[in-house]
Amino acid sequence: MMRKWVTLLFLVGTAWPAMVEKSVSIQQLEQMLFADHGKSDEKVAERLSDVTLTERVSPIRLAKWEKEYPGSHTREALMKLADQAAFLDPPEADVLRDPPPDNETQERMLALALDYVKTAIRRLPNFYATRETTHFEDAPSQQSTSASPASFGSAVRNMRVPGLAIGRTESKPLRSTGASSVTVTYRDGGEVGVTQTDKSKTEDHPVTGLTTSGEFGPILGVVLGDAMRGQVTWARWEQGAGDPVAVFRYSVAADASNYTVRIPNESKYEEVHSAYHGEIAIDPATGSVLRLSIVAELAPPYETMRTAIAVEYAPVEIGDRTYDCPVHGVAFSKVPVPSAKAEPPDAAPEVQTQLNDVAFTHYHLFGSEARIVGDGSGTGAGSPAASGAVPAAAGTPAAVTGDSSSAPPTNQKQ
Repeated sequence: MMRKWVTLLFLVGTAWPAMVEKSVSIQQLEQMLFADHGKSDEKVAERLSDVTLTERVSPIRLAKWEKEYPGSHTREALMKLADQAAFLDPPEADVLRDPPPDNETQERMLALALDYVKTAIRRLPNFYATRETTHFEDAPSQQSTSASPASFGSAVRNMRVPGLAIGRTESKPLRSTGASSVTVTYRDGGEVGVTQTDKSKTEDHPVTGLTTSGEFGPILGVVLGDAMRGQVTWARWEQGAGDPVAVFRYSVAADASNYTVRIPNESKYEEVHSAYHGEIAIDPATGSVLRLSIVAELAPPYETMRTAIAVEYAPVEIGDRTYDCPVHGVAFSKVPVPSAKAEPPDAAPEVQTQLNDVAFTHYHLFGSEARIVGDGSGTGAGSPAASGAVPAAAGTPAAVTGDSSSAPPTNQKQ
């Protein structure tokens, strides 16, 4: 029986001044980058910090930008921009004008994807990989005040008042506050643990934020299983690195969902059963999953909270064979946090946005090495699960954990 996939939230309280950002399209951003060519790394990054994207950035396009602008500040700014746009539609230039497939063909694609999820995981060898996470939040870590689950309970209770605002909603700048690296080990059909090598920029403030686990098991199984019992509709054809990619939208009602958000409330956790929706990008020929997004739809009194993840997959050589594995993930959360200053009991809680960028690298068969095939654009097929961030440190922000007895996928190519 499939177990529920659980999201666990931890919070820290912060405050940060409002920021006005200019919304730009992919084309407009590329014009900005062209105009700034030759300027210093710091200057280009500063300009990028003043804008936000209205369209999703493809892995191929992001890799091109990073190659043209290799400065560390610019690369970080581009990473943040792309991650913030991870749940948006792609630009028109990336959408193919081909007619949608007929219903029978769509059903065949989805059946292939289900078969992929059910069987591909069995073909994975024993291996280990590195999961590198960069954390962004809308306040510097040194200004944060750690909040225990008990103190967060007061903020959550405030949200129970009908019609209560959740606090400030204006755009605030996201700052990188740390990076961390863990070794993920996969053995005998499951993830068996991680070994952390901390790379935090500030030792007192380790990487935090929405965190997921189960990249090589549960998430694809949970989502595809739920989606098939929910609603799946055709979205569009997208241009992949080579062949066209079939994109479906899905939505899952709360009563059909195996997705649960666990919210700290006083000394215990409150489980909130959540509906959710997102997109699944599929290789139409093989059914392998190329990209997956999951956006929670929390019911009152938590409807103003936001949690979402997106994962991209690509073919990776492990030993002498190629497998489809996760190569990049984004974990986003926008949640109430306890205020660092005294507030009236009925005051609306502050809101903090946190973002984790996750890169999966250095895949190794035990006793050998591995590499990502091609340009690492993430347009290969998918491995099980959409995992995002490094495990959160005690008393720090958000986590997503997953488990499923129907251990999902990873496509093997010979």
